[in-house]
Amino acid sequence: MPDAPRVCHLVTRLIVGGAQRIALETAAHFRELGWRVELWSGPEAGPEGSLREEARRRGLPLREVPDLVRDVAPRRDWAALCWLRRAFRAQPFDLVHTHSAKAGILGRLAAAHARVPYRIHTVHGWSMDRDEPRIVRALYAAAERIAARRCQKLIAVSEAVREMGLRHRIGTPAQYEVIHGGIALPTPPGEDERRRAREALGLPQEAIVVGTIGRLDEAKDPLGVLATLAPLLADEPRLWVAFIGDGPLRDEVARARAQLPAPDRVRLCGLLPDAAQRLAAFDLFVLASRREGFPLVVLEAMAAGLPVVTYDVAGVREAVCDEVTGFVVAPGDAAGWQDRLASLIASREARERMGATGRQRVAEHFTREGMLARTLALYGRLNPAWATASGPLPAPAAVEAESQTAS
Repeated sequence: MPDAPRVCHLVTRLIVGGAQRIALETAAHFRELGWRVELWSGPEAGPEGSLREEARRRGLPLREVPDLVRDVAPRRDWAALCWLRRAFRAQPFDLVHTHSAKAGILGRLAAAHARVPYRIHTVHGWSMDRDEPRIVRALYAAAERIAARRCQKLIAVSEAVREMGLRHRIGTPAQYEVIHGGIALPTPPGEDERRRAREALGLPQEAIVVGTIGRLDEAKDPLGVLATLAPLLADEPRLWVAFIGDGPLRDEVARARAQLPAPDRVRLCGLLPDAAQRLAAFDLFVLASRREGFPLVVLEAMAAGLPVVTYDVAGVREAVCDEVTGFVVAPGDAAGWQDRLASLIASREARERMGATGRQRVAEHFTREGMLARTLALYGRLNPAWATASGPLPAPAAVEAESQTAS
């Protein structure tokens, strides 16, 4: 395809995470359509694991951006900006599509300076929402305002993310497009998958399993999960808990587990390459995050037929319907969170009913195909010539049908 658009997807770190997964899926999809797509990222790894090998398996050209790191580091940030500016001049792209805060700010500035015709940034969450000193959050907001003026479109992964950006005067309403994250809908796990998943995690077949997948850090609050579940573990001998993931709080979580009434019934499973497949071992899923954009792991849990109990942060409520597919509790309401968990632990019928409804909700509103179709439609509106490089654009009615989420 000689006239295929040249696109660079730029992300700060190619770790296992929602932002990185969306960047990889989008890049791989458009490469399959015949577009000339590359995926660039900084050199940092982490305990979450890496998506580099998967990107290579899917035929994506990878390029490492020296000095592109997650934390604020003025000298390295300047070096990364200069490197990107030179690289975009030397290797002209039609579109630079950035993901994550640092790559988004530096990438848009560099692409605009290098006169890349089209620049898009996907906002997976705002840095102003982090537990950072006030001055740091103010600096991030100022940088985001400047970067927003250097791109044509801002894709927000949830309505909540869009609203927060506008509250901080980042971009204009016309710049924003809400495209929820989406996943490939798996086959519902059967009894054989459930048995094998439980054997792999060392969980009894007759247990009631509360599970979560995520980084063991302050933002995901694994210590809060343990504190909330402690009295439930004491009252219900069939209850087991499984954490899948790793992170800086692993040792602290291990020490907290040792103080529980039944520490042997709490599994710290570590980082697993096939984490989503292990959801078959769970009876219900919990998310105690202090901040989220639109967590794909919640969609994966719902697609596996699990009810979800979560705090009401950012875009979570746009996925989980309170009292229908799970429970959404006010942030910090540990007692309310505990009550909802207890009600689901006590009722298999409620778990199965909410889980089935949640899976149907994902199938109707949050598929990978829908996410990619809306992205393609956005690209086509920026440059109508790209529609012919991709075949016909999806019918607006078909795209809208999936994007209309239930209240």
